[in-house]
Amino acid sequence: MGRSSAYWTSNLYVNEAEEPVPTAPLSDLPATAAGRFRALREGLLGIEDASEQVRFMGPTWQWAWEYGIGNRKLCWLHFMRGGVDVTFTLSESEESRLAKGSKLAGALARAILEGQRTGPVKWCWLELDDRRAVDAFLTLARRKAEWIAERPTLRRAPRPQAPGADEIETD
Repeated sequence: MGRSSAYWTSNLYVNEAEEPVPTAPLSDLPATAAGRFRALREGLLGIEDASEQVRFMGPTWQWAWEYGIGNRKLCWLHFMRGGVDVTFTLSESEESRLAKGSKLAGALARAILEGQRTGPVKWCWLELDDRRAVDAFLTLARRKAEWIAERPTLRRAPRPQAPGADEIETD
């Protein structure tokens, strides 16, 4: 899963001070890669409650397109000179559900196998170099969205206040 520094320097959007518009890859990528991005973007935004955010993710990832449902992330798209790539995470539970489910496309299965576990999640990377890879990833993203919808959103409990905190002491 780990990419080399040479890989990350091929990012199309490197200037932290210049936020790309969400549709920038449609004109900045070669036509076939732009078509894959269009299909990915439409597919991801077509997932119920999914949102898109273009974020500067630091000096390594630089600008990435982040897709999520609430505070839960589906994936991050990276736009490299060669095309479109995706990073996605899987929890242990999601990974075991995939193992029990239908057969995964070869490249997607390899991305999951080669992913790096950090804490409770596995970080996976996939080059979306053709339409089959895009379609396979979108199938996975839709399944992940269904699993996210099954789990309640974590909410922080209100902080307890010290007794009498709302009383003002006077002399």
